[in-house]
This record gives sequence, C-alpha cells and structure tokens, in this order.
Amino acid sequence: MKVLQASRLRGQKYSNTPYTDGMLNRHLLVVGFCLFSWVGHAQENCAPPITKENVEGLLIETRDSYFPELADVSLRLDTFRSRAYFFQAQPIVKSLTRRRANRRYHVQVNLRLLECPPSMEALQAIMVHELEHVVDYTGWSSARLIKHGAKYSLSMKTKIAYERATDHKVLAKGLHEGLAQYREWVYQWLSPKELLSKRRIYLTPEEIRASP
Repeated sequence: MKVLQASRLRGQKYSNTPYTDGMLNRHLLVVGFCLFSWVGHAQENCAPPITKENVEGLLIETRDSYFPELADVSLRLDTFRSRAYFFQAQPIVKSLTRRRANRRYHVQVNLRLLECPPSMEALQAIMVHELEHVVDYTGWSSARLIKHGAKYSLSMKTKIAYERATDHKVLAKGLHEGLAQYREWVYQWLSPKELLSKRRIYLTPEEIRASP
C-alpha cells in the first residue's frame, strides 16, 4: 500500500507519522458527509410549529406511559436557546441540598424546536431519552450527581459512554424510528464540526436503525 507522509498534509511537525491513502479517503468521506448535511439547512425538515403547552402535554403523557416510577417526582418544563442542543434534563440546583425524594428536576426545550419541530414520533423518543436521565438522577445521591456532572463536562469518554447507553435504553422500549428521525432533524441545524461531535457522542440514525 502506498504510504503518504503526514508532512505533506500538515507540515514537518509530524513528518514521521504515516498517513495511508485509505485513511485519507475515509477522512474525506466523513468531512464530505458533514458538509452535505450542513448545506441541507436550506431545506429545513420541520413539522408545523407547536407551543410549550403542547410539549408539556407530551412530556406528561410520555412520563405516564413509560416511567410510572416518576409519577411523584417534581418535574417541570423550561425553555432555553442554543445553537446545537435542543433538549436537556437536569436537577434543579437549589434542590440538591434536599433529601433525594424532595429533589426537583426540569426538562428544558430549545425555543427553536417550538418554531420548527420534528415529528411527534421523534419528540416522544427524545423525551424518553431525557426521562431516562431523570430516572438515573432520582437514584443517585447529591454527591454522585455532582461527581457525574463534573466527569460529564470534563471527559468526552464519559459523555459518549453515558449518552450512548441512554440511547440503548430508548431502543429497548422500541422507539428506533422516532430516535433516528430526531437525530436526522437535529443534524440539519449543525455546523460540520458540531455534526462530527454529535455523531460521536450519540447513536447515529444508521446505528439506530441497524440495532435489534
């Protein structure tokens, strides 16, 4: 196999590092896929706009259908704005000093999602993903929650392992197509760099649809 020296691509600093034709081709293929997806922003894949009340109703319905153990947990829906994140679940910081049974949690939804939402099937799948996080949080001590938050923020390995494990819990509930649709919807908003990161951290639509 013909071997190219990395110095031809990145200067003399790594001149002793071999870079094969196959590695280069795979790298270009990934970059090309990301650029193609980013250009796809011009054709936004959106359902009709929804309200925060619509999302609250679906959140309660999803909780009651899939997580009866959360029936007595204090859970509210809040909104936020972000370029690359559209849903997130967290404990309310002030409640961390309370006993575990008295903690409060919120699921946050990006206002951009209300303006241009994915399908209802996709929304329910990502809500199950976020509520799986809440189930974890309710079982952890405050000390473990704080430790998890620190490791999640500082370690990409921890983030990938946790988010992909959570995705597999969603698939165990049979929500493959909804989760795949949600990821495809998210991808349209991302820059090439953000897209590469998302595909690394979470299961991709291809991986989801190939899962049993």
